[in-house]
Amino acid sequence: MTSNPISIAFVLSALALSLFVALVLIWPVLRAGRERQHSLLDLNVHVFEERLHELEQDKTDGKVDADTFTALKTELQRQLLSLAQQPKQAESVKVIGRGTAWVLFLVVPILAAIAYALLAYKPVLWHWWQVQHQTVPIIDKLLRGEQLQPDELDKQNLADFARVMQLRLQQQPNNTDGWYMLAMAFLQGELVDQAAIAFGHANRLAPERDDIALAYAQTLVFSQRGQLSPLSRQLLMQVLTKSPEHEGALLLMGMGAYRSGDFAGALVFLPKLREVHIARTGNSQSNAIKEIDQAIASAKMGGDQVVAAGGGIRVTVTVTKELQAKIQSTDTIFIFARALNGPPMPLAVVRQAVGTLPLTVELNDKQSMMPEMTLSKFPSVVVNARISKSGTPQGASGDLEAVAVPLTQNGKLQQVELIINQIKP
Repeated sequence: MTSNPISIAFVLSALALSLFVALVLIWPVLRAGRERQHSLLDLNVHVFEERLHELEQDKTDGKVDADTFTALKTELQRQLLSLAQQPKQAESVKVIGRGTAWVLFLVVPILAAIAYALLAYKPVLWHWWQVQHQTVPIIDKLLRGEQLQPDELDKQNLADFARVMQLRLQQQPNNTDGWYMLAMAFLQGELVDQAAIAFGHANRLAPERDDIALAYAQTLVFSQRGQLSPLSRQLLMQVLTKSPEHEGALLLMGMGAYRSGDFAGALVFLPKLREVHIARTGNSQSNAIKEIDQAIASAKMGGDQVVAAGGGIRVTVTVTKELQAKIQSTDTIFIFARALNGPPMPLAVVRQAVGTLPLTVELNDKQSMMPEMTLSKFPSVVVNARISKSGTPQGASGDLEAVAVPLTQNGKLQQVELIINQIKP
């Protein structure tokens, strides 16, 4: 277990509390012994004084002579001395009781530590404290706009970074940059829905920032399988109103309108995108221009399907007999292709109710999540299928999965068979 200020403070606090409880337990024992000792001695002295006073009165009254008085006084003094020795003897007995009390004082913290180790110790809690100790300074640097060293970033775990950033934002809910960084972390982890929520917070805090508006719109388009929603359209128009030649916003608006069936809108933005792209690159024969020209031609024809440059992939999905009983009517199946060496986001996705298996679908450029990341652009891909219990594309424990199949595209429609045969742990 690695020490850090939080864990050290916890250990010291727990130790102090245990010692306090132990002291509360033994204090009555120690105090009772001392009080009993002093009360007996005081009583003996008081009795001696009364008897001596009576004896002196008897001498004054002539009831006893001088010799008898001296003898009786000597006897009283001897008795008092004898009684005074009894507390010391009692104290010698109390030493054993007091020693036991001190043993109890030490045993209580030990028993508390054993009970914590057996019943309450949570390694994940100590890990969380360690993560906070390592990650909070990094996040604070980022929020202050300071430059990080490469080794500082290399040590960071994406999931831990997102969790600590969420904790920071609970303390600083109006930190726009914090929400933006959290959204980017979610995107890297393929948590699109969570990224959209974080971008939404950042956009509400700083609606004038075009970088946030564009990233928010891009995430929404991605979550809508490349199509525009009223919100994503509004965000993109905000950017284009300020920067009419913003290539990224033109791409999202043009291709998003095309995939949404808004061909009139596509014919407004795609020609402008073509013009801006050629002006920036000086190349009118690039693959990007060819794809834009295809989309423009298809939009002019009312949305005839554009044949994917890579031919596409026909995927047949089956499930083993052992797992058929685990499929429910509320489950959702995702069939997708990713780049073998490239971004982790799917290049093409089909999402639908699980229905009856076997199932056959086709993956092509029209199902791409992002306009600039089409299936045909990546020669080597990995094809997979997942039955989700929650209905979300992110894999979760209990989902049913196939073994991914790598594939090299050859420009023609290819066949792939996937067998769902395992449960995600």
